[in-house]
Amino acid sequence: MSSAQNDSAEPQPIDPRTLLGINSFGQPIWRAVVQAGLFFTVAGLGVSMALGQPPKPELGWSIALLGAVAGVVLPGLATFGGRRRVELFEEGFVVRSMFHTRQHRWTEVSDFVLATMLPGRGMRQTYVVYDAEGDRGILIRLNRFLSGRGRSLPIGLEPAHMPGNAVTVALTLNAWRERAIDKANAGDG
Repeated sequence: MSSAQNDSAEPQPIDPRTLLGINSFGQPIWRAVVQAGLFFTVAGLGVSMALGQPPKPELGWSIALLGAVAGVVLPGLATFGGRRRVELFEEGFVVRSMFHTRQHRWTEVSDFVLATMLPGRGMRQTYVVYDAEGDRGILIRLNRFLSGRGRSLPIGLEPAHMPGNAVTVALTLNAWRERAIDKANAGDG
């Protein structure tokens, strides 16, 4: 076996300059379309309840309205409204979930690792988890029990301007964290 063939069999490392060039992660458009479709399905069920036999308009129209509003508002907020995203800065990062925002310094968080959730047979959701200094509370303990870390990033994030997945997110966040810690250590020394 030649050395060229042997070299190609080894996984190629990702250039850190590429990872450090990524500064935000968000929800892709296709995920918003799927979410909207699910909510509009609920709205359709509400309409069928309102007009069905026997008709139940008081319940059916309420469900239809709720499904239609959720089908527009939630995917719109997540994709176009700047929610469900992570933004990276020299000092740290900001996690914007659907209803709250958290900001962390790179020196206050652990490394970022992957966790897997098995919602059903053959379906795996991989997401990024980490620990932050000062984390307390029952939800943090529950998440630590389930995933090994106290905090998690929103599921389904991708780099803003290139293809990627949870592995890309974890590698990028670790590269940014390592650079910040190296700079802090160089400043101390």
